[in-house]
Amino acid sequence: MSDVLIPRRPAAAIAAAVVLALSGCAAVGPDYEKPAAPLPAALTRDALPLDLRAGPVAPDWWTVFGSPQLDAMVAEGLARSPTVETAQATLRAAQENVTAQRGLFYPQVQAGVNATRQNVGRVQQSPLNSGDTVFRYHTASLSVGYAPDLFGGTRRAVEQAQATADNQRWQLEGARLTLASNLVGAILQTAMLAEQADLTAQAVAAMQEQLRAMRNLQRNGYSSGLDVATQENLLSQVQQSLPPLEKSLEQSRNLTAVLMGRTPDAALPTLRMADIRPPALPRAVPSELVARRPDVRQAEADLHAASAAIGVAKAARFPQLSLTASLGGGATEFGQMFAAGNTVWSIGSGLLAPIFAGGTLQARQRIAEAQFDAAAAQYRLSVLTAFQNVADTLYALSIDQRALQVADASVAATQAGYQLTQSQLDRGYASRPSMLAAQQAWLQAQSARVATYGTLIGDSVALYQALGGGTAAP
Repeated sequence: MSDVLIPRRPAAAIAAAVVLALSGCAAVGPDYEKPAAPLPAALTRDALPLDLRAGPVAPDWWTVFGSPQLDAMVAEGLARSPTVETAQATLRAAQENVTAQRGLFYPQVQAGVNATRQNVGRVQQSPLNSGDTVFRYHTASLSVGYAPDLFGGTRRAVEQAQATADNQRWQLEGARLTLASNLVGAILQTAMLAEQADLTAQAVAAMQEQLRAMRNLQRNGYSSGLDVATQENLLSQVQQSLPPLEKSLEQSRNLTAVLMGRTPDAALPTLRMADIRPPALPRAVPSELVARRPDVRQAEADLHAASAAIGVAKAARFPQLSLTASLGGGATEFGQMFAAGNTVWSIGSGLLAPIFAGGTLQARQRIAEAQFDAAAAQYRLSVLTAFQNVADTLYALSIDQRALQVADASVAATQAGYQLTQSQLDRGYASRPSMLAAQQAWLQAQSARVATYGTLIGDSVALYQALGGGTAAP
């Protein structure tokens, strides 16, 4: 097989055309600039009495609650969550799309081989020297096509794809943050409801014993029917509060299992509210909030993609240059396809310029510009919503702390009353129904305190979520 040389003049011409194209105009369309975010002077109107400590939020922020069991459950949920797996796969697809778009910067090279058996018929002249009308014919070709990015349409398309990939990356971060927050909240909710249900059951048992004692007193003439009826009504009210707690508890357990990637019938570790310590609250800095919140960064990526889309639409209104080259050969014998006299080659270029499209191209550019304006407004809304979320949780935590102080005082007072009544009963100065009533008050105060503490811990989780969790600002 002999070597084939492409003539120097056409080769030089195509090389010059490529160099000229690569040194062409800059990409049309607006160059993206990071938008200015509306930053408030303070996150709340009032100076709240909260112990906010400076320092970045750790990626595993849930460890601040001091429960190894909770940490293990969250780690399992993040590892097995279908939601996180979906976001990861979507991110990989977006990253591969960037690679696919970048491939358009390079020439597209194709090779082909074809073998046919032909019959030209007796009435037609045979293309072969032998004059045979039936023959085999082998062809092979190598073709190169290149569309120089004269006006930056491809560059803007790559930029748009990269912004979309950034969007998916922040969606993944948001999915992880949401899952961790929801899972921690479900675990805490389960512990709180379990403790409330247990305290309520103890209160029901104490009230049933008190009712039996009052009925004995009624039979002996020391208590009226009204006292017994009142106690029966109180018992009925407390008993009615227990089934909703038990139902919510089972639903919370099911939710915890599913968030961990398990089926609802799976056995779960048991946590108590005493195992959860109040966390140190991180200080919120507006500029860091904008840089860390996944939803804000996702909105910014959308804005970047919308900016690049304008450039894509503008570039479509400019001429498009295409360069092609091919080298091939054909023969009746496979080994003779590139023999002397059997090779063919071609070099070409084309220029396609839009002249009239019925306003379609202009309309597409206006569409892209309108979508950019919408994305800019959505970005500002995301920033404002982020500040609102943080302010809401800070006010809630301030109120929660005051409520917990009241609940602690109530538990202390009712416990002292119960202990005093118990002491008086031992000395014969108080009745057993009085002691049981004091015990019920203490149990109910403890149940109320559990709910108040659970609300405080839940709002602490909400603060970490509102601050963007441990997402690192790039």
